[in-house]
Amino acid sequence: MIAIAIVPFSQGLYRVLLPRPLPGIPYNEVSAHRIMGDVPAMMQHMKCTEGGTFITYIVKTMMALNSPLIQVFIRPLHKPLLILGDFPEANDLLIRRKDFDRSHTLGDLVKGLAPDHHIHLETGEAWKIQRQLVQDLMTPSFLHSIAAPVIYQHVMKTIDLWKAKSRVAAGRPWSAADDMNQMALDAVTAFAFGDEFDHSATQPALHAVQHMSEERISTLQHLDPCEPIEFPKGQEDYILQAIRELTKTVGEVQGSPSPALTWAVVTRKAKIKKAIRIKEDFIMGQLKSGVRRLERTSGKLIKSAVDQMIVKERDLSQREKRTPNYFSRVMVDEIFGFVFAGHETTSTTLCWSLKYLTDHPDSQSDLLSALKSAFPIALAERRNPTTQEITGTSVPYLDATMEETLRCCGTAPVVDRVAMHDTELLGHHIPKGTVVTCLVTGPSMMTPSFDIDMSRRAPSSQAAIREGRQRTWDPQDISAFNPSRWIKKYNDENGVKFDPASGPQLAFGLGVRGCYGKRLVYLEMRIVLTLILWNFELLKCPLDLSSYHSKLITTNEPIQTYVRLRPISPE
Repeated sequence: MIAIAIVPFSQGLYRVLLPRPLPGIPYNEVSAHRIMGDVPAMMQHMKCTEGGTFITYIVKTMMALNSPLIQVFIRPLHKPLLILGDFPEANDLLIRRKDFDRSHTLGDLVKGLAPDHHIHLETGEAWKIQRQLVQDLMTPSFLHSIAAPVIYQHVMKTIDLWKAKSRVAAGRPWSAADDMNQMALDAVTAFAFGDEFDHSATQPALHAVQHMSEERISTLQHLDPCEPIEFPKGQEDYILQAIRELTKTVGEVQGSPSPALTWAVVTRKAKIKKAIRIKEDFIMGQLKSGVRRLERTSGKLIKSAVDQMIVKERDLSQREKRTPNYFSRVMVDEIFGFVFAGHETTSTTLCWSLKYLTDHPDSQSDLLSALKSAFPIALAERRNPTTQEITGTSVPYLDATMEETLRCCGTAPVVDRVAMHDTELLGHHIPKGTVVTCLVTGPSMMTPSFDIDMSRRAPSSQAAIREGRQRTWDPQDISAFNPSRWIKKYNDENGVKFDPASGPQLAFGLGVRGCYGKRLVYLEMRIVLTLILWNFELLKCPLDLSSYHSKLITTNEPIQTYVRLRPISPE
């Protein structure tokens, strides 16, 4: 009798655990009959497909279902995840529609590292108040006068590292991913903590290369010219090592059906507990130093993002008639937030920049020509452009190169929003609490758009299209890397101009919840690309070192970022 009773109970439990598709929205039929939904198919795809990731699985599924809106089942006992592959509707959803807000998805990835960061807050008064702490960090005055000089200093150290490596390599390739990661980490920590921050990720690597033995150099230079060289890395600084360790933890949470449980496990590991303690102690020490500086100078000497945030907290507390809380959990988490996010985002984007410019020598040549025209005094004096020259000079083709890299690489491959109440999307009913993921490099962005009946679109989206406010890319070359697509040519004294509204772009999201740190990324890219192209020609690498496959950890990183350099000097 017990056995007989168990059978229907098991069958009933099985049916309860199965995914519950939303009516009318296409999905994988096989996945709907598995408790784990799309997870088995996704894992099989990643195992059997070279360069397969969650994103490549999603795009493949969308193409197979031939629909701009699909649903996948990733987390058992949760609502389906909706995938949107259409820029006009994504643009409308992110900018104009109030029935969607930032979802918890991205916040879940950093919850264990920065639980009180503003990313976790719904758009509202609490979010606006907390964002005030960091909003001044992205003003042109702060970026150009405080951030740019220290970023420039660390980029020049990487230029020195590459000159040392290129002398040893003698035209052979090496992996530049660590170099970009170290430079980005140095730049963002200098931005955060100022020029007195004496910890460096690049300096140990430079010291190790400069002190290679003649015997070791001779051995490397007798390798096959196509064989990549492995350079010594040096001893990593303990604070920067802690930041790296914490960054890696996001990879353990990525894709977890229960991020909270995963964080509970991860943060109990001895190595991670030590890294968290180092991070907390260091940031608290920086805050204490900043408060002492504030008391000495009344806030007139601002040397870092920490200083600016302390001054902002003082001003807010005076306005709100409360005691300033310089050492709050919010202050610590906001500081770590831009160190963590700025480091990984910039590093990954710069790696993709190197790959695109290496494999598109015409674009590289056009960019170098544009830089030489923009900085004639530096060229004549046979020196590098200064910080002031780089930040104060318009170089349309440099802007276009940065924008095209961001369009193509998908550093952050998705932008998530959640339905705040029952609503509609492309004619389909969307229940409250449903997460919609907009693809950054999907259809209408990097592949031709789906043909969508206008009546299915939201009224505000229809109006934007009718009024010509929705530009599109030419489907003939939409998948190609082509910076010139962002350039407008004039027949008068205006010459050429960079047009950021040339076509669809979702690299930093859109609307009030778009990436608040994007100006810092643009600033770093501007300095890095200018100085690299000014000093080196990026030569093509062997095909087996030039794959465009990626791995999705914290960001969408290229698996291979190799460089072959030919040092150049201005003519």
